[in-house]
Amino acid sequence: MARHGDETGAGGESAGWLGHVCARLKAKVDEALDAVCDAPKVEGVAEAEKLARAVGVIARAARAVAALEPRLAADSEEDEMGGRIYDPEEDERLRRELAAHCDRLDGIIEAKRARDAEGSAAEAGAPQGAGERSPGSADET
Repeated sequence: MARHGDETGAGGESAGWLGHVCARLKAKVDEALDAVCDAPKVEGVAEAEKLARAVGVIARAARAVAALEPRLAADSEEDEMGGRIYDPEEDERLRRELAAHCDRLDGIIEAKRARDAEGSAAEAGAPQGAGERSPGSADET
């Protein structure tokens, strides 16, 4: 069974490459951030809008680069979601519990179906009460 990291490219050699890419991208985002922060004071609305767009682009780029980092940590045996180490014994115990719950639910469903079937059979053979007509009777007007 493939680990999540194998499917996303975070396993083995890919993790090293991804780490290298992440480091280079961080450096470029830092350069862009320095350029924007070191820019002279803006004069006018047009320059302010241009600066605001640049800040937005840098912020999105920083978030994208930061999103790569958890994949690097996932290269270890830890789970990305909770940082837990995969334990085959725990997995098997959970599978057994799930199977037991499913079997119990199947039994409940079967018992309810049997009870409903008995109830339907009893209704079909029961005499009609006073004033009740059986479905499809000829008396209907």
